[in-house]
Amino acid sequence: MKDYIRIMCAVLVILILIPLVSYADKRSPAKQTAAEKPKTVKMLMTKTGEIKTLTLHEYIVGAVFAQMPADFGTEALKAQAVLAATYIKRRELAERSCPSKELGGALISDDRSLYQAYFTEQQAKTLYGDEYPKALKRMNAAADYAENYLLTFDGEPIAPAFHGISYGRTESALDVWGEDIPYLVSVESPYDEKLDECRSEVRFSADELEDILAEEFGISIGDEGIEITPSECTSGGTALKVNVCGKEFDSETFCEKLGLASAHFECVYTDGEYVFNVSGCGHLVGMSEYGANEMAKSGSSAKEILLHYFKGTVLEKTKD
Repeated sequence: MKDYIRIMCAVLVILILIPLVSYADKRSPAKQTAAEKPKTVKMLMTKTGEIKTLTLHEYIVGAVFAQMPADFGTEALKAQAVLAATYIKRRELAERSCPSKELGGALISDDRSLYQAYFTEQQAKTLYGDEYPKALKRMNAAADYAENYLLTFDGEPIAPAFHGISYGRTESALDVWGEDIPYLVSVESPYDEKLDECRSEVRFSADELEDILAEEFGISIGDEGIEITPSECTSGGTALKVNVCGKEFDSETFCEKLGLASAHFECVYTDGEYVFNVSGCGHLVGMSEYGANEMAKSGSSAKEILLHYFKGTVLEKTKD
């Protein structure tokens, strides 16, 4: 049997990138209270310019493959699949009201910096190897469920924000993105902080960190040495702004350049190294995927998971 630790590590790399793509489309779609599901999903392949047509089921399977390990709980996979279906419905409505010229009639492209991550069949097979048939069976079951539902707020498909794991609470969209979105508020995710995956550590020698700060931020280190402190934080302690040797930078840029999994961190100097102790993975808004998995293990349904992380939403049955 394949070593699932390797698979989990590979997927976690993807989850670190999710902050950049899960909330890529902030436009409000044209309001449509009838939850009619799209039949197909057109995806622009950026290298070739080809527009690939997928069934909704195929899209959901590929999206969840790229976003959550296949050995997560059944109800967690179903919750993630509903978010994928909701995302594509939101994209459909957004393109209907304001088409993106660069997509040429497609709903999304394979550019993960702009749209949610998606795995082709070959990418999923490469990741899972001999375990692919078992993984595909679980993803198909999740997609079968999700094809029948959308997660809505006030009759509209939500912006389905998610991240790898929180530090014990999620953050609000208002704090992190400056947008007051009623269903993206801070909620408890208590299982997260007990998991090993919650914590990561990044170490730099003084010379390594000086080189990064000089190259990426244009900072020359003086006699005072390196000083890094969050200068603006959420109520939960997640950095919004970071003061680096007297200069302020937004936390997203800072974390990207230093390879930190989230902006919930502290920096300490010990034994000749600068050590960043990081909690959580991703932007920390919306559903914690590890939190969802732990809820599923404890008996929560996909609906209960979704309504916990997205307050005031409705899991709406779609029309055939």
